[in-house]
Amino acid sequence: MTKFINFICNEQHFALSIDGVEKILLYGNPTIIPDTSDYISGFQSYNEAPLILIDMKKRLFKEKLQPNEQTKVIVTNWNGNKIGLIVEQITTVREYPQIDTDVSENENAKTAYLVGTFQENAVITLHIDVEKLFTSEGEQEIVGLIEKQRS
Repeated sequence: MTKFINFICNEQHFALSIDGVEKILLYGNPTIIPDTSDYISGFQSYNEAPLILIDMKKRLFKEKLQPNEQTKVIVTNWNGNKIGLIVEQITTVREYPQIDTDVSENENAKTAYLVGTFQENAVITLHIDVEKLFTSEGEQEIVGLIEKQRS
């Protein structure tokens, strides 16, 4: 069994392996980065350094998230760096059976980040892999922003 953080985005249920999660933060108004992809919300201070924030509703559903008191930032490891995933609400931390996430036949598909599903009663939870969340262009953009904030 593996532990997952479950969250809601656009009224859909998602699960993210807790292994790559460092911390859960309260959402604060980010410093906006001009001329970036629409799902990049900006920077938020984390451990005295800028943390890139990704609007998961915008990334997955092309709709801007409207923050409220339940909005959280999941600080996660991504390709050797840390990024913050803005989610509407964190619901639970729970265990699901271990599933193999190594090699996908559709590695370049738009939904390559979708690893599988978990079902409990009528609720279907989509398991996502943060490492596969972005296209190669999106990855290059985020890595470039991370490198610039380090200089």
